[in-house]
Amino acid sequence: MKLRLATPGPTEVPQRLLLAGAREIIHHRSTEMAGLLHEINEGLPPLFGTEHPVYTIAASGTGAMEASVANCFSPGDEVLVVSNGYFGERFEAICTDYGLTVHTVRSDWGTSADPAQVAAAYAEHPAIRGVFTVYSETSTGALNDVEAIARIFRDTDVIVVVDAISGLLVHPLPMDAWGLDVVLAASHKGFMLPPGLAFVALSDKAWTAVERGSGPAYYWSFERLRHFYPMSSSSPAVSLLLALHESLKMLNEEGLPAFQRRHAALGEAAGRALTALGFQPFIQEPHRRSHVITSALAPEGIDTGELLKTLSTRHGVTMTGGQAHLKGKLIRVGHVGAADPLDLCALFGAVEMALLELGHRFTPGTGTGEIIRALADFPHEES
Repeated sequence: MKLRLATPGPTEVPQRLLLAGAREIIHHRSTEMAGLLHEINEGLPPLFGTEHPVYTIAASGTGAMEASVANCFSPGDEVLVVSNGYFGERFEAICTDYGLTVHTVRSDWGTSADPAQVAAAYAEHPAIRGVFTVYSETSTGALNDVEAIARIFRDTDVIVVVDAISGLLVHPLPMDAWGLDVVLAASHKGFMLPPGLAFVALSDKAWTAVERGSGPAYYWSFERLRHFYPMSSSSPAVSLLLALHESLKMLNEEGLPAFQRRHAALGEAAGRALTALGFQPFIQEPHRRSHVITSALAPEGIDTGELLKTLSTRHGVTMTGGQAHLKGKLIRVGHVGAADPLDLCALFGAVEMALLELGHRFTPGTGTGEIIRALADFPHEES
């Protein structure tokens, strides 16, 4: 049985990248590695929309989240966390563990953060030194307006830290133009790679915060990253860097605008297919739906836990369901990275077969037909 991965990350890794990562290991202080890192270091900043260096760490995305807290703040500092899902709550937990005083702007799962509430919280807590927000909240599929949030703090000393781990590449994120100070990303989303690399970009204002901060950091130290740059501060994940080098070539070949249009088209098609099959879109505002995943509440009588189990065991398809209180109610269809229209047709063919096996009645071809119609309707050029 062929296995298919349709999660918000890890994503399916194209064979071209698997083969690049299977090359012979090179030494991390060699001339060949220096050349490789030079090309990687040139290729990353345009994808972040920044003139600043982008640092690569051998870590998961959570490692980058923790590093942002460890480097930019001191115990007792007041910070604001914008939380509308599982990963906003993760920022809360990390900040608390590092002894920061955390104020939270919380909104319901399935909604996007309200910048007006963020501004009100800042007025109530003017001593905050930083604000943490998630761009694409993959626990729900909600997209936050980080540009509007950053605008609140543009002329202040407050640094804006953005978890763009899934949202980068898939959605526009011009770091410098939007006034973002710390942008975090990871390899296993839009970069189409296995997990294991994290990326951090910092503004000048963020470096001022790093110089002021007194939190403990060694492996996570941004100062060490800057000191060793353009080389790695510690033994790097060589195979992943070889694959990243090839990933940057693939992204350049497709072009970021085309990459983003493809994800927008897949998101539109997946949403229409789920609705046609009786699912209810979880994110009500279309312009606030992430193109990383499409989330929907299951029809009456369908337990998404059973649906996901059937997809996995009988059809080789791995999808994700709801987290926390949404377990058994929500389905999250991942279509980030290398996914294309034929992949989506195959995935929804499996969804339809699994639904029939679970007793859900509908006309076979309803979902896959809607995908074909949605993709035919979707504009192929930038307007």
